[in-house]
Amino acid sequence: MRRYRLCIVALIAVLAATGAAWGERAALTPASKIVSAKAYLSVDKLRPSDKFRLAVRATVKDGYHIGAHDKDALYPAKLTIAAPKSITFAAPVYPKAVRKSFSARTEKLPVYEGTFTIFADGRVDRKAKPGRVTINAKLETQACKVEQCFPPESLQLAVKTDIAKPGAPVKKINPAIFDSTTGGGSDLQSRLARAPLALQLLMLYGLGLLLAFTPCVYPMVPVTVGYFSTQGHRRTGKVVLLAGTYVLGLALTYSILGAVAATAGGVFGAATQSPPVLVGIAVVLVALALSMFGLYELQAPAFIQSRASGKSGVAGALVMGLIFGVVAAPCVGPVVLGLMAYVASLGSPLMGFVLFFALSLGLGTPLFALAAFSAKLPVPGMWMVAVKKAAGFLLLGAAAYFLIPILPDSIARYAVPVVLVAGGLYLAFFEKSIRASRVGASLGRATGMAALIVGVALAVPKPANHALAWQPYSPSAVAAAARSGKPVVIDFTAKWCVVCKELQDGPFRDPTVVRAMGRFELFRVDGTNRADAAVQTAERKFDVKGYPAVIFIDRSGNEVSSARIAGYVDSQEMLKRIDAAD
Repeated sequence: MRRYRLCIVALIAVLAATGAAWGERAALTPASKIVSAKAYLSVDKLRPSDKFRLAVRATVKDGYHIGAHDKDALYPAKLTIAAPKSITFAAPVYPKAVRKSFSARTEKLPVYEGTFTIFADGRVDRKAKPGRVTINAKLETQACKVEQCFPPESLQLAVKTDIAKPGAPVKKINPAIFDSTTGGGSDLQSRLARAPLALQLLMLYGLGLLLAFTPCVYPMVPVTVGYFSTQGHRRTGKVVLLAGTYVLGLALTYSILGAVAATAGGVFGAATQSPPVLVGIAVVLVALALSMFGLYELQAPAFIQSRASGKSGVAGALVMGLIFGVVAAPCVGPVVLGLMAYVASLGSPLMGFVLFFALSLGLGTPLFALAAFSAKLPVPGMWMVAVKKAAGFLLLGAAAYFLIPILPDSIARYAVPVVLVAGGLYLAFFEKSIRASRVGASLGRATGMAALIVGVALAVPKPANHALAWQPYSPSAVAAAARSGKPVVIDFTAKWCVVCKELQDGPFRDPTVVRAMGRFELFRVDGTNRADAAVQTAERKFDVKGYPAVIFIDRSGNEVSSARIAGYVDSQEMLKRIDAAD
């Protein structure tokens, strides 16, 4: 009897130990569902030669974390994709890790918490046969809770789709997952949202510095030199005051027009390129030019004069800064859009002012240095008269430049050359203030002849080599291109758009860009007539709020949002967008 009792006790002990072991093992198995995931595609079906995206959205249970895809992680997350031979994938793109320390004894580790998404770009072989296909994915993770970690898990995922025949219609799906990952504005917002205030200001200042070297700024460089070199201020305090006022005008432009753009919900550069605004800019530039020729003197209001020792140059510098802000607007429009969206989410006018001031300060820093240097140039005596008149011609040239988009083609091509030729002739042969000095006369004649040569060179018609063959846009033509499996480029342009002309005369004439675009069907929307119903329909269809805009559509008939161009880009950037679209 006692022997039976001992056997029963031993059996109970073994069963208890085994049960505990199994209980502990069960708690640490994938059945606990610490990590769950699902795979998604960006389109409802695939076609030969199509590009598409795969997304794996994973969710980590509250209170847990997993190792991120980072070299410092002990067990990094890893996504492996297995697809039929006719489908290939690029390396997965993982989200940025969050670094956290989970006790006082451990260093910060790269982890993922909550919901995160991994993307992978796929492509279908042009010889792929139609039919049902399955794309398999395996997500390997290791979950932890504070300092306690669990055995690695492996989630098997699958998504089924069809490979359709070439020319079959394809629709985008899962927009909440894929559309939120594209666009320059949303990227800027997300970067700012993750950064502390000091880093936000530094980022925007640096972004402003980069924008100061975009093509929209180039016309104001000679104008800045010419204007400030005529002020005749030698004392450092006055020079700093003028240059600072110049940058202040720039900052005011972005504070005011930025608020208007946010209210209207349109691209910042669009309104600044409309004919009324272009004419207004030209009128102000001509008014400044006439003051350089001595017809009158610009006077600041009395309250400004009393604070600036009566120097009228302060008012002129402020006006120049206001003009410069409008001139640069087309190049900085997409950035301002993203910043305005972020400011709107904050709901703080003060923060909006501070952030825009940081961007304007970066944009104005090179111009501040240029203005300060120009104001210190040694131009005393009779030289002042000649330099002021040269600055007047520069201002007239800038006015002509802004009128080009709204002038007839037969006149527009000669607008700037005529001003250069007139200024060159005047300085070389008619300006009397420089004749008293042999050196001055020689310099004036050399400068005038140089302006003459440049003016004549600009007036000579450019050869039409390497021009792209654009077709008028029509929805039916774009649809036909999609049915035939051809990628498409749609260029939104207008005669009143200054940056559109720079894009046409620059990247769109680059032989490398022309060759790269040879595999696309090219369509152009001419938005010169803003009342054209067809133009308005196209703008609504592609959500175009400003010009220029270049839309890339893949062989499936869907826009490649990440390749969209808003504003000016150089040839190198254009080629990157072309590669991303095909």
